[in-house]
Amino acid sequence: MDLLIGERIKKYRKNKELTQDALAQALSVSPQSISKWECGDGYPDITLLPTIANFFEVTVDELIGNDEISAKEDVQKNFFRVINSLSLEDQLDLALKYHKKYPRNWHIATSLMHRITRYHGNKEEEYRKLLADIGQRILKDCTDSTMRRSAVTAICMVCDEEEIVAWLNKDTAFWYEGRHEIYEKRYKLSGEEEKYWEIRNAGNFLRTSAMIGRMHEHKSYMGKPEDAVAWNTMYLNVLTGITQNSIPDGWIPEYTMQYIRLSAAYFGLGNKENGYLYLEKALELCKRWQNFPENALLDLGNPLFFGETKLIKNDWHVQLPNGEKLPLLLGIKNGIANLASIMEAEKGWEWFNNVRNEGRWSAMLSEAKALTVQ
Repeated sequence: MDLLIGERIKKYRKNKELTQDALAQALSVSPQSISKWECGDGYPDITLLPTIANFFEVTVDELIGNDEISAKEDVQKNFFRVINSLSLEDQLDLALKYHKKYPRNWHIATSLMHRITRYHGNKEEEYRKLLADIGQRILKDCTDSTMRRSAVTAICMVCDEEEIVAWLNKDTAFWYEGRHEIYEKRYKLSGEEEKYWEIRNAGNFLRTSAMIGRMHEHKSYMGKPEDAVAWNTMYLNVLTGITQNSIPDGWIPEYTMQYIRLSAAYFGLGNKENGYLYLEKALELCKRWQNFPENALLDLGNPLFFGETKLIKNDWHVQLPNGEKLPLLLGIKNGIANLASIMEAEKGWEWFNNVRNEGRWSAMLSEAKALTVQ
């Protein structure tokens, strides 16, 4: 018998957070027996092997440690190479069979979960407990982030709706990001069209926002003024395309910042006409912004893409038509820049130095200082 059996028992015991005494009690043996097995001073009686294996939810071969290579060959040859060629019913049967055979093979476990939730919605109640049990074990023992995410996703397709957040909170991958995608998939599978399109439209905005967020940092912001003009003009063109040549209320902070950056870049080039043009645009947007009360629901425009999703002023969330809120992470700004502070900044905005002694500049700075910054 393979000497690994003692190491396996010790490993599985620790995974279950059991003491030797607790394991001995569960198996109806003495604590001294457990100690001997783990130290390699003896082995369990052969009649005990199925009991021990069942307790740890492994096969006898896995417990003994003799079949790692053969198990991998079996799974690859007789499961993954054939399962997609079977009917949906036969796929489920094979996945159930191999999960029972290799309960700690997380690839098989997540494959089974996917097949139940994606193709056998009519059997959700029958397999709900199994899915929850598999999910709990994966979150406890599996460190692969993709499988953990897959397990949580599968459970959220079938659990009660009020349980979704609790399951998402069990894995760090869902603490903030990706939550809207879970609801999208759930409502799509369940045929809840209205809820699906509400969350999908919000998801469109959140994905767009994330893309915009990746544009916030770029070396051209404070490089050569000609490079800054080129980059920020391109950035502004992207915004214009997204908002369909208008500036919806929810996009004011983003446009304002781009106008300020373009103003500075043009001043850096010595192009005062365009510099003041964009500074005036930024000032007008700041005035428009201060008219909205705190936490106002702001329109995002483009209803074909964003639906009735609203940005909440100065709050890191968007709101759906049903009142539900989703977190806004790295993405568009939800609060206005302090224009006066930027105009007076000594570092980072040196291109403004070319006009800071001019009367037109001073007049605009006075207007900016008179604004209530929110």
